[in-house]
Order: sequence, then structure tokens, then C-alpha cells
Amino acid sequence: MKTNFNHNETPLTFNELFNEYLQVMRHTMSDKTLDTKIYYYNKHFSNKYGNYIITDFKYKDAQLFANELIQKGLKPKTVKNIIDIFKVLYKYAIMNEYCEKNPFEYVQIPKFDNKIYFNFTEEEIKRFIYTALNYPNQKYRGIFTFLLHGRRLNEVLSLTWDMVDFENDIYLIPAQINKAKRNFSYQMTSILRDTLFRQKIINKVECPNSPYVFPSSVTCRKIKDIRKQFKKLLVLAGIDKKMRIHDIRHLVATYSINFLGLSVEEVSYTLGHTSIEVTQRYINPRAEISKKVIEKIFNSIEGV
Repeated sequence: MKTNFNHNETPLTFNELFNEYLQVMRHTMSDKTLDTKIYYYNKHFSNKYGNYIITDFKYKDAQLFANELIQKGLKPKTVKNIIDIFKVLYKYAIMNEYCEKNPFEYVQIPKFDNKIYFNFTEEEIKRFIYTALNYPNQKYRGIFTFLLHGRRLNEVLSLTWDMVDFENDIYLIPAQINKAKRNFSYQMTSILRDTLFRQKIINKVECPNSPYVFPSSVTCRKIKDIRKQFKKLLVLAGIDKKMRIHDIRHLVATYSINFLGLSVEEVSYTLGHTSIEVTQRYINPRAEISKKVIEKIFNSIEGV
């Protein structure tokens, strides 16, 4: 006889468990993570398995589900990300004594290479950086400039003026808007400081009440998508290779390490892979590392 661990003595379906999990845990994850989990669950799981009882779902079923995803043509890395969602979902169920075991724990996925291979030439990288720093639209030039400082797109679009400290030439990337969920501070380069000053002037005219550094000119709220402008940037730079917005971080890392000879530690810090303490009155000496890395990159572009 099977033991039912649900406090209500009623077997839970996946849809019921997932909805409860979202309600209880939604404030522990970013909006992007939440949206991703909902998207993958609805697209690949709910229609076929949503009404299954969670305690009736065994390892074999979990492995077959993973096999289905591979057969659909999804990349192994994507399949791993989806399976990880269900590992966490079952962990939540076990912690609430809804079940005993996690059928997704031992699911096998084909091995994949998660290393980044960025095959741009030095000339192409320099041309991209020069074009981004001279992009005709001031607001998006500022966004591209921030991305060239190693920031992630959501960090830039979520940046608000209270995170910018002109007095100490520091900008903050707090835990709530970055992937590492830690507080980071960075010293401004001269280019970034000028960019922020210009943007502040623009905002006084376009969106005087918006807290965002780079608000939408239409809604004065957070910008949702910059892909159209990014495509224009690639055309202006004469880049015909496939490139995503997130690849700007790979470009910064590749160019810094392979062409400028900068250390991995310096570049790791620049990309926000290492946390530092944020202070108001003193700049942590390591906060200067990011500035030195970016300035060395930009100085190498002069005359392109």
C-alpha cells in the first residue's frame, strides 16, 4: 500500500504542485527565472503530464521525458535546464512531505561541451567595439557601452539612478538584479561617466519621473527588448557572423585574455564572477580592476 505524504491526504498532480510551488517560491527567484520555468513547464510538460499524480511518476517516466526532449531536437544543455526545474520541484515536494523520492535525480542526458568558443578575429572585435561606442542613438549607445563593461543585459536595463554614485564614480549592481545574487560595485570609466551624465540630461526631458537609467522613450518604464537596435549595430559594424546580445560578454572576455594578455582573475571580476563588499565612502581596491580592464580595451580601439 502506497503512503500518501500530502498533508491534505489528497494525491497531488503536477499542475497542482507546480502552481503551489510558484505561489510559495516566486519571490525567491528573479522575474526572468520565473518566466523561464513557466514557459518550459507549459511548453514541454503540462499538456501530457500535468494531470499525473506526482507519486506515480517514476525514474523511467522521467528518463523517457528527457529522451522525448532530445528527440524533439532540443540541445542537451536546454534539456538539462528543463530537467533541473523538475529536480527543484520534487525537492520542494519532498521538503513538504508530499513524496519520498525524486525521480528526476538520476536522469541521464547526453554529454555536451559547455565551453564558449568565440571565433571573431581581432579586427572584427575592434570594429564591433568601435561601432558600439559610436552608435548613433544616444540611449542605445549608452546601453551598448554598459554591455561592453561586462554587464548582463538585465543588469543594464534594471539599473536605476539610486545605483549610480557620481560623487565617488561608482555604480552598483545589487543582488536583486544580478545572476550571482550578490552585491557588486564597479568604478566608472571616463567613457561610462560621460555616458551617464548625457543620459541623465536626456531623461530630464523624456522621462523626468522614471527611476530607470535607460527607460523606454515611449512608456518611461523598463525597456523590454533591444534586439532591433542590436541588429542595426551588427549591420553598421559589418558583422555577418551569428551573434547574440549575451555574446558581448564573451567578446569582452576573449579579447581581454587572448589579445590583450589580461589575467583571468581580472576579467572574471570585470564580468561579475566574484563578489566584493559594497561601501559608500571607500572603494574596495578590487573595484578598480574592472575600470583598468575596460579602459585597456577601449584604448586599444583608438584609431580603428
